[in-house]
Amino acid sequence: MVKKIFVHMVFGLLSVAAFGQNLISYITTNTTEAYIGQPIHLTVSVYSSTWFTSGIDVGNIQIDGALTVYFRSVSNSRTFSGKNYSGVSFYYNVFPTKQGDITIPSLSIHVESPKVGGFKGIKHVVKTKPKTIHVKDIPLGYSLNNWLVSNSLNINQKWSMPLSDIKVGDVLQRTIHRSAAGTVSEFLPATTWDSIPGVSTYPKRAKVNTTKSKTSVSASRTETVSYLFEKEGEVMIPTLEYVYWNPNSKRFYRKHIDSVMISVKPNADLKMLATIKKSLQKEAEGTAEAEEKPFLIFGLTPKTFIEYLVGILLIIFILIKGIKYSIPVYKRRRRAYLNSENYAFAEVKNKLKHKNYYEFIAASHVWIKKLQPKFESLHDLGTLPMFKNLNETLNQINRETFNKTQVNSKLYQDLLSQLITGRKNYLKYLKASQKASVKSDKWLNPTTTD
Repeated sequence: MVKKIFVHMVFGLLSVAAFGQNLISYITTNTTEAYIGQPIHLTVSVYSSTWFTSGIDVGNIQIDGALTVYFRSVSNSRTFSGKNYSGVSFYYNVFPTKQGDITIPSLSIHVESPKVGGFKGIKHVVKTKPKTIHVKDIPLGYSLNNWLVSNSLNINQKWSMPLSDIKVGDVLQRTIHRSAAGTVSEFLPATTWDSIPGVSTYPKRAKVNTTKSKTSVSASRTETVSYLFEKEGEVMIPTLEYVYWNPNSKRFYRKHIDSVMISVKPNADLKMLATIKKSLQKEAEGTAEAEEKPFLIFGLTPKTFIEYLVGILLIIFILIKGIKYSIPVYKRRRRAYLNSENYAFAEVKNKLKHKNYYEFIAASHVWIKKLQPKFESLHDLGTLPMFKNLNETLNQINRETFNKTQVNSKLYQDLLSQLITGRKNYLKYLKASQKASVKSDKWLNPTTTD
């Protein structure tokens, strides 16, 4: 009874923040300590005082120092503080991969649930509290090379040819298949092949597999080794021993494959022995290289690939933000330029270069007003000292245009040159006048006293 009250108090503390939303979430495990490779039963539960209007998104549970296997979800109901809640529980196995403490992190669970008396689902994010599991060191006398946690272990072997008819130069293949319940293939240790006098040993790459149902998980490992017999006589293939620890019975178990004595017969034809040995060595080297070669993504390790991917995504994000900011700025600057004296004068130059007199006159009126609003026409500019000879050139172009004669191209060139030079000098004059005006204001309106 006391235990039940304590459990309800813990659940209440875990979900106190969610009661205002009529939601409860928590995680439970069947143990707080385990060995490396020992499955920890993890249950993630979410409850609502009404119901859930859509599927529950628990997300991908990532635990540093452990592998996670998801099994199933089950709908259920439970009573909290005298009120009935409907819920869903998600079942996992967590397999520790290293000694020390591992932490099941706080989970953010996305749900949709209506208010009491309502019917429309409201989106919520409920969180669980993190939970720490202590992972014990492997017991003395054992190592990771032969350590296995399993509910059961089955072993069988087969030979590629009868053992009673082996002669020098023959290659005998031995295949050992192991299947273990309650574990995944990553934890099935590799078989250690002992050296045998007079025999060369060439292991092949192992085949591993993990099988999962809604309630359980199991793993298998199939290993093949080739024996090349190089000498005649009696050869003993030694015993193989496999050890596993059963977490349910909390006992160690040992399984053996008994030793085998083989009588190797002589062989008069040994010409192919060197060739066979060389072929087996090459095959074994290829197998070792394949096993040692790290998993790569586009030639990069997963960590480096993720770092590059995050960097690229960050650059893309910055570019998108920069473009979104730059477009309005560009538009403002473009509008300002199209309304500026610079653009108006560029249009004047363009019309002159194309010797289009009437379009030039229209463009010049726009430019003059932006250069100096008090001026009405190009002839007004011609009265300024910096536009010397401008009116003379304009008058000559006007005469030839209205007399319907071909205007001399040099007149357009002269006019363009006079406008460019005159404008440059006039802008300098305006700038100098502004500076003089500022100095004059400072002298007439002193801001400091002696």
